[in-house]
Amino acid sequence: MVDNRQGATKVFSGLMWVYLENISAQIVNFIVSIVLARLLEPSYYGTIALVNVFVNLANVFVTSSFSYALIQKKDADEIDYSTMFWFITGISFVFFVGLFIGSPAVGEFYNNPELGTILRVLALRIPLSAYNSVQMAYVSSHMVFKKSFLSNSGGALLSGIFGVVLAYLGYGIWALVAQSLLNVLFNTIILMVVVKWRPQFVFSIDRLVPLIRYGWKLLATGLMFTGYAELRSLIIGKRYSAEDLGFYDRGYSFPRLIAANIDSTINRVLFPALSKQQDDSIRLCEMTRRAAKTSAYLMTPFLFGLAIVAEPLVNVLLGGKWMPCIPYIQIMSIMWWLQPTQTCSAQAIKAIGKSDVYLRIEIISKICGLILLAGAVFVINSVKAIAMSMLIGQIIAVLIYGVYVSRFIGYSLKSQFIDIFIPGMIGVVMCIPLYFIPRIVTNSILCIMIQVCLGSVIYICLSIILKIEEFRYLKGLIAKRTKKE
Repeated sequence: MVDNRQGATKVFSGLMWVYLENISAQIVNFIVSIVLARLLEPSYYGTIALVNVFVNLANVFVTSSFSYALIQKKDADEIDYSTMFWFITGISFVFFVGLFIGSPAVGEFYNNPELGTILRVLALRIPLSAYNSVQMAYVSSHMVFKKSFLSNSGGALLSGIFGVVLAYLGYGIWALVAQSLLNVLFNTIILMVVVKWRPQFVFSIDRLVPLIRYGWKLLATGLMFTGYAELRSLIIGKRYSAEDLGFYDRGYSFPRLIAANIDSTINRVLFPALSKQQDDSIRLCEMTRRAAKTSAYLMTPFLFGLAIVAEPLVNVLLGGKWMPCIPYIQIMSIMWWLQPTQTCSAQAIKAIGKSDVYLRIEIISKICGLILLAGAVFVINSVKAIAMSMLIGQIIAVLIYGVYVSRFIGYSLKSQFIDIFIPGMIGVVMCIPLYFIPRIVTNSILCIMIQVCLGSVIYICLSIILKIEEFRYLKGLIAKRTKKE
């Protein structure tokens, strides 16, 4: 019993540090993105989003897939960490060289020579990310998340300052390039200072093979996930325009700023925590359900609220030139609302060593998503339809994950539905009065303030009246933590 309480305390401490890390970095990025969006044109964001497709696909090989194998392995030692470090570093340089050589062809394909030059510069993120990926695995495995809080927050702040200054001085799209590259650079440097682990000059094939045997399935899944998500950007950039892609990217990024906090917190903390409980099916089910219920409850007021206040919010923060991104914000808010539920299920499946099942699920869900995407492009032929295809694909993925999680850890489909339906219905009730406020209050700033305050009161009051268990759980955790401190 003592061990369970100590483990729960460590998990909660990890959750808090990762959440603080994410929210601090996201706040900085949010402020920076607002300033840059006012200074720069939407087409610049479309170009950067297009370049990031290629960089993000290459980064799948170095930032998570194989390093997850280190976290999942209970007895990983210095030889394992160093072996994986040199392996990932070698891969990163191969991809950097490949993108450097192939970047002119990319620019020619999209009829934008500058795009090729930008790709060559941003490809430097790949070897930089390789260095800290294993250190981040070390941080996660040992659950010392305070260290990554310092690196990510510091990197976001310093790179944001440079990006804003360059944009103000008239460097245009290169301000976005500098911000993106410097973010990874500063993050890596700070992490080198605060994390004492250093790679040793050792390499063991015998240690590498089982790590690759586990990691390659996650790699394949990661490539599918990233390729599936980025495919829309490739299509919009080629079939429509950089400006259309800029609006789509902003619409995707706004709810992501909110959702990524909780989702990445679950990713970083839940997987190592569940991995330690992989032999206790009851405990595994309890932890997974707790994470799913809590994340759904936390996500609902933020993302449902964002969908409702999108119009006055965009008008105030970004200005009239960005108004076409509003429908994408609303669609993506619902899409991101479903993401943590899928993430909790995915982490549980990976934690029990079922990376082959994880891969199978992703293959099925992505095939369904590609069929929907093809219909959006070739039948309906609109960017909004492409966004809707992503939302419908997310719903399908949640259902498929639900079936397998019910089978492997005993978290039934009925329980999963109830756990997401209850906060969803509270969110809908909360949004009904908020919808009519812009019809009464014409001042955008005042409208947002009233909507946020009223929405918060309604959500909390409904949680108390309906005796929502997640509200009491979170209230109790905060009270205990505050009393302890």
